[in-house]
Amino acid sequence: MQSGTTSLGAYPKEYSAMSWYNVTSTLGCGDSTSNSNLVLECMRRQTTEAIQKAIPLELVAGGAAAFWPTVDESVVFSDYPTLAAEGKSIKVPLLIGNTDNEAGFFKAIGTIFGIHESESFWDEFNFGTFVCPSALRANFSIAAHQPTWRYRYFGSFADLQIQTDPDSGAYHSSELSLLFDNLPPPGFQGIPPPTDVEIQWGNYMRGAWAAFAKDPERGLDTLGWPRWEPGKASLIRLGYGNCTGPNEALSQLYDRCD
Repeated sequence: MQSGTTSLGAYPKEYSAMSWYNVTSTLGCGDSTSNSNLVLECMRRQTTEAIQKAIPLELVAGGAAAFWPTVDESVVFSDYPTLAAEGKSIKVPLLIGNTDNEAGFFKAIGTIFGIHESESFWDEFNFGTFVCPSALRANFSIAAHQPTWRYRYFGSFADLQIQTDPDSGAYHSSELSLLFDNLPPPGFQGIPPPTDVEIQWGNYMRGAWAAFAKDPERGLDTLGWPRWEPGKASLIRLGYGNCTGPNEALSQLYDRCD
């Protein structure tokens, strides 16, 4: 689970319906008083570009989507912590983590639209949306006696930066280019070439993810990754410093979750 569980959340059906009809009416496809089948037929004829333009800019500026999964208490639930505390969660091994500065992505988008929040706002956004949900989910997993690993990704490379003043750091989704071996080609639009360390990290992460996928029970054990245990140096720091491989730390260095 990359970027943790993210507590950006799921929407109640009333909010999802409001967002839907806001876009459909903008595109001339009808609203909540219209025949829903005809509205859907009309929307299916729209282009992706048209639908994107119909989404209110304030949602784009906030880094959000117009539509999140909608709570139906069947596939998407309203209270995951309670369900997990009652033991009503999937019993499988877990690899979960987040980047060091998830908020950097949302901060950069906000800047484009002239939205400038305080550093304390973005710190709280990081903790409340990514860090603490990751910790909580990992703790529920070990409470269910499932093999669990938790990581924090620190890689910050010049060719992947989306903002330089201030540096966007290891922002939300910044690890994906390494993980999927999709770095910008050398010389592309003046972007600096990837470094040897960056390429090594990409190779290492792909190996780790593959090891977990092939053997979720023991694959990461073979790489020397300690299993997650609160209070012990078991948070795996990836992309931390210039040494390729696991770097264990106490989660208290980064967590602030009650």
